[in-house]
Amino acid sequence: MKPATLSLSVMAKTVGDRRVQTLGIVLALALLFCYVDVLLGMANQWWTISFYSYAFLIPGISAYLVWVRRDQLWAVQPEPAYVMGTVITAAGLSALMLGRKAGVQTVQQISLLITVPGVVLCLFGWRILKVLGLPIAFLGFMIPVWDAVTEPLHLPFQRLSADLGVRLLNLFGIPVYQNGVFIYLPNITLEVAKSCSGVNYLIAVLATSIPLATIVLHSVGKRVGLVVFAVTVSALANSLRVALIGVLAYYGLSGDLHGPYHTLHGLFVSMIGYVVIFGGLWVLSRGQQPAPRGAPAGKWQLQWSAIRIPWTVAVVVLVVVGVAGSTEWSRPVTLGDDPEKHLSLADAGWVRLAVPTSDMMPGADQKWSWIYRAGDGEDVRLSLWYFTFQSQGKELIHVGTSALHRGATIMKLSVDGQNAIEVNRRILSEGGKRQVAVFWYDLNGRRLTSPLAVKLYTALDGITQGRTNGALIWVATDLPSAEEEDVEQATTRLQTFIAQAFPRLTQFLASSSSTP
Repeated sequence: MKPATLSLSVMAKTVGDRRVQTLGIVLALALLFCYVDVLLGMANQWWTISFYSYAFLIPGISAYLVWVRRDQLWAVQPEPAYVMGTVITAAGLSALMLGRKAGVQTVQQISLLITVPGVVLCLFGWRILKVLGLPIAFLGFMIPVWDAVTEPLHLPFQRLSADLGVRLLNLFGIPVYQNGVFIYLPNITLEVAKSCSGVNYLIAVLATSIPLATIVLHSVGKRVGLVVFAVTVSALANSLRVALIGVLAYYGLSGDLHGPYHTLHGLFVSMIGYVVIFGGLWVLSRGQQPAPRGAPAGKWQLQWSAIRIPWTVAVVVLVVVGVAGSTEWSRPVTLGDDPEKHLSLADAGWVRLAVPTSDMMPGADQKWSWIYRAGDGEDVRLSLWYFTFQSQGKELIHVGTSALHRGATIMKLSVDGQNAIEVNRRILSEGGKRQVAVFWYDLNGRRLTSPLAVKLYTALDGITQGRTNGALIWVATDLPSAEEEDVEQATTRLQTFIAQAFPRLTQFLASSSSTP
């Protein structure tokens, strides 16, 4: 009898009771229902953020890791650990409900990695959880938190790619000069930008090499060796990409460095990297004896009388928590007053003109943007994004916030001659235009600059007051150049404007009222 047929035969004998099968399916559907809003929110992030596009493959890979362990699973007798399993499951579901009430989707997503092993432990026991440990832990790659982990790695990887890329260009005899992440060729200057650091490729390589090593290789040392080799290859592959772009640019064959050719360069080098990784896998797997496959040493004894009460209770709890998730935990708090009334600065010498608001803050419920022109012809742009409440996928602090704060510094601006507020200041360069911008967050009268502080105060307001409203205020002005003197003059202009607008802006933001 073939191993796969044998496994299915044993499964049919051990859990052949249709009542057990039906309740097992209902339990899986209840867990899916409990987390459906979280899963849909994550899928939306995978779709909209290229960094996480690989995550669509993670559930399938995790399921396959379970499949290749099927003989181990059927060989282990379930021994439910009700007490510890219940404690862990309760912790996961509590984190889920807390994340919903606080409007923090990251907490809800991470709770999945607590609830799933808790349910497995409660209903099947420690030995089953040990077999499923890697497939469950592997689901962590689909949680959109890795940008926070990889953020400090970008600059070192940019420098490494630039250093090795320049060495490769020297081997080709191409004259090149390097200054940090900038590579100067006779006819063009290249920058190893953050998006080209190779860190995103590194995460994708890890998500690929870990299951490959686990499935194919039997030795722990070889598995670790493959993962280390894959990480090394990812770093070298990105350096090869930098060198390839340099060679093509030097000989005038590169085309548009920011167009389709740039993407093709990345795909080409990525494929080379994966070919090398699979080659390393083949080398490490040579000489291995096939993993023994045979009849499982035992079989599951899932008696209906023993499982019907705990499994039914688990189904009910998961459904109740899922139903609670369909209810908004925080009440919407709208800005009741007309901004035209509060934010006119005509008496201070500023002529106001409404202009389209950018989509910098997706999900904002109310948003405005105005150009204010002073008597000397200088312009200042004020933009305001306001969230009446925050929920899964609709947050003031989201996965793109790190880009908003990139290169920002904290400074203090006087608002009335005596009091000052802290703001973030950035110098922007986009479309040939330079700007100085300052921005801060307002949470019910609190002026904040840190995304972490915004998250914490949002959670506090959600838990204690049942409200998660908040706003981002952005003030910017054009900059003739990046010279320090021009930057200081532009900053002074912003400070003058903010000092005049701040009392009215504060009054406007205080006009919020709860929506029944």
